[in-house]
Amino acid sequence: MPLVNTTRCGPLVILELARPESGNALSSALVTELTAAFGAAPAGGARAVVLAGAGRHFCTGADLAELAATVDAPEEERVVDAERLAGLYAAVLRCPLLTVAAVHGAAFGGGMGLAAACDLVIAGQDVRIQFSEARLGFVPALISVFLPRRVPPAHLAKLFLDPEPLGPESARDVGLVDEIASDPRVTAERLATDACRKVAPSAVAETKRLLLDVTLPQLDRHLADAARANARQRAHPDCRRGLAAFLATKNLPDWVDLD
Repeated sequence: MPLVNTTRCGPLVILELARPESGNALSSALVTELTAAFGAAPAGGARAVVLAGAGRHFCTGADLAELAATVDAPEEERVVDAERLAGLYAAVLRCPLLTVAAVHGAAFGGGMGLAAACDLVIAGQDVRIQFSEARLGFVPALISVFLPRRVPPAHLAKLFLDPEPLGPESARDVGLVDEIASDPRVTAERLATDACRKVAPSAVAETKRLLLDVTLPQLDRHLADAARANARQRAHPDCRRGLAAFLATKNLPDWVDLD
């Protein structure tokens, strides 16, 4: 079974994360499929991509069971795994088409990062956004490279270091969300279709390239550095303890109790 459902709808390519039983968590296999899907999206004259998630949630972030399984792997294996996710974010950021994320349910950590790498984010009324990496003893390394395009660093520090869940209005207030809708997927498809009528495809591609050059001029170097940081932290005792506590209880650990 594919982990990404790809549908062509007029000028749109709709990419749907298809691991609903795991909250569409970003397993290595899903990351690989989604990276390839974004790479293939411009073929055949498509004009825009709508990114959505099957089931109750958009994306709950990293596959924590997979992450925990890598803590004892050699460092270079951990780096390669982190670079795989970095490649996905780069593919989304560099996609020459308009990209619109339709976010519902949970959008945690790297899952919200995936949405924020898109040009526009439409959120449902049921959205819950949280960056819980530090609560797990981990670090939001890769997403910290490009989230400052949307959220000022001072606000990011609050989101990362004192992580509390955000609803749609709060997420819009800090810049993570552009629009709130009762049905974010329908709204995302309508908005993307309307945009295709208004703007020339070559202008979209060139404008996106220029904006990326201005806002993230050293994207590859920063993602490579972040992948190394991601890999280092996986092996840290705090990350081992945090992941073990969460996987045992399904609750974010209390670091006072763990000390």
